[in-house]
Amino acid sequence: MTDRRTTLSLLPGAAAFAGPAANERRLSTLGALGRIIIGGTPPADDPAHFGGSIPFITPTDLDGRRTIDSAARTLTELGARLVGASRVPRGSVLLTCIGADLGKTACAGVEAAINQQLAALVVDPPNCPRYVYYDLRSRQRELRSAAGGSAQPILTKSGLVRIPIVLPPPRRQQAIVEALGALDDKVELDHRLCATLAEIAGARFRAQFVDEPAASGWKLVRLGELLDLDKGLSYRGELLGDSGLRLLGLGDFGARPELDVDDFPRRYAGRHQPRHTVIPGDLLIANTDLTQRRELLGAPLRVPDLGETPMLFSHHAFAVRFLPGRECWREFVYFALQQPEFRARAAGFAAGTTVLSLPRDAVLDHTIALPPERLRLAFTEVTRPLLARIDHARQESRALVELRDHLLPGLVSGALAPPRVSGPRAVP
Repeated sequence: MTDRRTTLSLLPGAAAFAGPAANERRLSTLGALGRIIIGGTPPADDPAHFGGSIPFITPTDLDGRRTIDSAARTLTELGARLVGASRVPRGSVLLTCIGADLGKTACAGVEAAINQQLAALVVDPPNCPRYVYYDLRSRQRELRSAAGGSAQPILTKSGLVRIPIVLPPPRRQQAIVEALGALDDKVELDHRLCATLAEIAGARFRAQFVDEPAASGWKLVRLGELLDLDKGLSYRGELLGDSGLRLLGLGDFGARPELDVDDFPRRYAGRHQPRHTVIPGDLLIANTDLTQRRELLGAPLRVPDLGETPMLFSHHAFAVRFLPGRECWREFVYFALQQPEFRARAAGFAAGTTVLSLPRDAVLDHTIALPPERLRLAFTEVTRPLLARIDHARQESRALVELRDHLLPGLVSGALAPPRVSGPRAVP
């Protein structure tokens, strides 16, 4: 496991801050901070256990948010009683402790239940739970390396209690939280702005092209008359890493048709063809769903601007290639793919028992009504600036995330001093 003192001595500015900060810090363990709770799931074959008012947090809900105040799934009082030992109080530090998402962290914003893939740390005073959250966030690779398990990595409760943590004095913990929290506040503000702008654009589309019946001048066409589809790269997992082009995959799709700021795709160092590449602004369509819930199948994604181009996309997605002279329909098609009619069609054409797949022809044969040119132009003139503002806000958020993650190890280790430490001022 990484020696924090060695890391501290190598960081820029260590000579200036390492002495006093290091002397104030003490070495402890996660088990000494308070209680560690391992989650559980009530029997899934009884619907009376699910759909109530109690949030049931799973790894899917740890989507980059600092605070989880709602969950995709809920439990009834009956279901919650069956996993009573898995109830966690508000303010608990959540940690994914099994599988590919091992090491992802968040804080519980409400009292909730957690499933068996999560652990919760209930941090006792005077230590600050948010500080523990930031410390663990900076050590995801370290947590993964500490995990055991042959089929998939796992951190057991006995392993978690022994994980070391270096604790500054409580006042310095709070100062670190305030410094990093200011950056996260702006990231979350940008996220809400993006959600609002996306909803405005979507509402404009529905009002102009869905709620109003098609009038004269509209034309019914197959998507195949506007575009073609390329299937992505069948990649080799052992070639994923820190070199090569970034590879967009199924994990980059979600309920929202935008990429979350924390979801930076991994790089791929293997061979690829030009048809496997996309650039910012291109459209992708998920053609695979690893569950039977059909939540991702057919979901569109606008390729984000990550400051790198081109990027790769995996075989779990189609890239939309507009035919010559049809690029002007990009914004219209993007919102048309979000409509319930297309998503229902994608679910209806799903094939496969374990992994669902969407046939290429099911997309190309889908029909949509194209409005007259003047209506398309009016929609594009309103929508394009909104999408550009979303892109700008997401680029700003990614820059803030990079800054936060750059400062995080130094602040946590003591190599960097936080801007201020709360408490009474010294008497002159």
